[in-house]
Amino acid sequence: MIEIDGSFGEGGGQILRTALTLSALTRKPFRIYNIRANRPKPGLQHQHLAAVNAVKTLTNAVTKGAHLGSTELYFEPRGIVEQGEFDFDVGTAGSTTLILQTLLPIIVNRKVTVTIRGGTDVPKAPTIDYIRLVFLKVLEKIGLRAELTLVQRGHYPEGGGIIRLSNVRGDLERFDLTERGRLLEIRGISHVSSLPSHIAHRQKSSAEAKLKQLNVPINIEVDVRTGERSRGSGIALAAIAEKSVIGSDYLGEKGLPAETVGERAALNLLEDLKVNAALDRHMGDMMMLYAILAKGKYTASELTSHARTNAEIIRKFVEGVDIVITGEKPFMFEARPRP
Repeated sequence: MIEIDGSFGEGGGQILRTALTLSALTRKPFRIYNIRANRPKPGLQHQHLAAVNAVKTLTNAVTKGAHLGSTELYFEPRGIVEQGEFDFDVGTAGSTTLILQTLLPIIVNRKVTVTIRGGTDVPKAPTIDYIRLVFLKVLEKIGLRAELTLVQRGHYPEGGGIIRLSNVRGDLERFDLTERGRLLEIRGISHVSSLPSHIAHRQKSSAEAKLKQLNVPINIEVDVRTGERSRGSGIALAAIAEKSVIGSDYLGEKGLPAETVGERAALNLLEDLKVNAALDRHMGDMMMLYAILAKGKYTASELTSHARTNAEIIRKFVEGVDIVITGEKPFMFEARPRP
């Protein structure tokens, strides 16, 4: 059985989510202790527990310690379901996209539809538009496709968001995402929920002003939603290149001008584009699992502490593959099959 110290490295919920995904795929049981031990609220919170219960349902797993506040969990998968429609509710504004990332590799080429309820645009998690514009588009580059529907947005603290993931399909092939090629255009989505529409337009205009220096077409959609349970705003951007996609996002905050939101998203994108890498700093973390599964390699703009921790957890589960990381800004991640 695999033993994991949940306080290791970055020490957050990603350790648990990565372990859940890999446990499901390898059918290896694990025990994790000291879950989020150094966080203000240690142990399993609603978002983490929702991920545990979702993977438990999809793998018919046996668990011990799966309750709110628990600092230790035993997880033993029994086999992934082949079909079905499932509905998972975080119960708070906890991130639906982090749960989506946990589940997506598990349901590839299975007749499974997953509905997740909670937050779609919340701090410290990829926004739903980043997932749509960047994450899923990069996965298409390596052979995976999925249908993702945004039913309703959910912002902190109200939540109420609903997303639906289905028809995840494809065959991962060994990939080389080490160059992004020539920049072709910028795409984006600037949104507001239950707030004045001018906020979304101001976010868009501010981002466009900063991105004009790239001298490529800029196409940022405006998504205005009324009558939703939560109120909020944000913008996600995607730099479409010949071989890859670089992205960024930024959420509105009370007291933060809409122009600043758009500007910060644009500046973050420009910062990643300055580095000669195929992926942005966030995708650099998210792609590790897929590189392992496909024996692939890629470059990303920055090796974050999050990414370092993720790599170490992956090493605990995989066999027959050497994980090689070179550099920091940028860095290259390579999964090399052992002779």
